[in-house]
Amino acid sequence: MEPGSPSIPKPDAAPEPPLNPRMESLVAAAEVIFLSKGYHNATMSDIARRAGMSKRTVYTLVSSKVELFAELLAHRKSKLQFPTPAPDEPVEETLCANLLCLAKFLLDPAQIAISRMVITEYGHNPDFSNIFLSSRLRKAQSHMETCLLDLALTHGATREEARESASMLFGMALGDFLFNALSGFRALPSPKAVEERIRTSVGIFLAGCKAEHGSRVR
Repeated sequence: MEPGSPSIPKPDAAPEPPLNPRMESLVAAAEVIFLSKGYHNATMSDIARRAGMSKRTVYTLVSSKVELFAELLAHRKSKLQFPTPAPDEPVEETLCANLLCLAKFLLDPAQIAISRMVITEYGHNPDFSNIFLSSRLRKAQSHMETCLLDLALTHGATREEARESASMLFGMALGDFLFNALSGFRALPSPKAVEERIRTSVGIFLAGCKAEHGSRVR
């Protein structure tokens, strides 16, 4: 890596340990029931039957339907594992690889359905505010900030500007795809279309960094 170029972002912390077998079965059953009936119409009795458990057993594992839904979100989002960059990998490739990983997660049909469920319930169930705010989607946001932080600091920007840059890059690369998927306005984009949009967005973003700071970004 050339002098003055940003250092490679540190990898995320080690993933959380897998769920114990009973909780894993319960979460798997909950996903099926929530996706087929919706959060509001799903009952703990439905989920218990699907999991092959008694309701009493279910309530030894979770205290409520809200807590079970939160466990489902956490379990799905624990699968979001960003790639570790190769030594001396250019910033452009690091950003593209991370955005591709994020796109694969967010645009998965099951994840789209779950995200719609969160949006639907958010307005009239205050418990969903806490679920949403504590969601591991923050992991994705913070990871993108980390990717951009060294780049920002190298060129005299602040940590706050790195956070803002991460949000702007995400919006440019994936915002339109995600909005259309959640709203149902358009079919999910092809992997080729996603990659082309990401690479174009990252190129425009880094070109803007060069123009603003008059420096070579590698």
